[in-house]
Amino acid sequence: MGVTIHYNGTMDRARLAEMLDAARLYCAENRWLYHDVDDRILGHVERIVETRETEIEVNGIQGTDVESITKTFPIDDSLRGLIINVHPKCEPVWLTFNEAGELAYYMPLNDLGEYWEMKSLFTKTQFAGTRTHIAVCNFLHYLQDNYFPGLNVYDEANYFESGDASRAAQQIGFLDSIMDRLQSALEDETIEDEAADMIRGALDSAESNTENAEPKPGRKKIKVERGKAIAHRDPQWKRGHGKSAGKN
Repeated sequence: MGVTIHYNGTMDRARLAEMLDAARLYCAENRWLYHDVDDRILGHVERIVETRETEIEVNGIQGTDVESITKTFPIDDSLRGLIINVHPKCEPVWLTFNEAGELAYYMPLNDLGEYWEMKSLFTKTQFAGTRTHIAVCNFLHYLQDNYFPGLNVYDEANYFESGDASRAAQQIGFLDSIMDRLQSALEDETIEDEAADMIRGALDSAESNTENAEPKPGRKKIKVERGKAIAHRDPQWKRGHGKSAGKN
């Protein structure tokens, strides 16, 4: 949960090196950390082949239930680009491309050469504040305007589309207040909160399925950790074999 920027697209591979050089310079000028990616993706990949949407109603509220159908395919591809760390409390910006020129990331599922394919990438900025959110949007605009016209961006705070900084700050502040309230309710079992109780129920159900035991009655304290960074893992086959292992 939290304000997130979503992005996808396909670019001309002939301009990829030029764009990456410009992105490195942009990072240097803004003192952003980054690391280069030049990986061979070899093994099997799970990807979404079909998505089904069904209109549903829950407690009088209309919504959409999305069912994704996945299949596994062999893969021998490359992943080239940058992973950019704009702020310690912001998720990375994934500027990584496969051989077809598509924005993509192949998340290792294990150490057996099995991956999950993502072609709709995202960066959560919620915990880094409005200035960082605006900085990421401005960077994506720079790439779109100068190198990557096929870049599609959806900004949950609507700054990328509107340029309205006050609206972005309001959205981020609103979600901060919701998460503060939810965290308080999870960490204090005396507070009545429907959303917190739903989360407790889901956790109890998961524990029951794992331990073959009945869910424990009553509320319990749940420690909440917000804004924790997710570490990037190299594929097991690649460790110690140089950057691209001869693929690129």
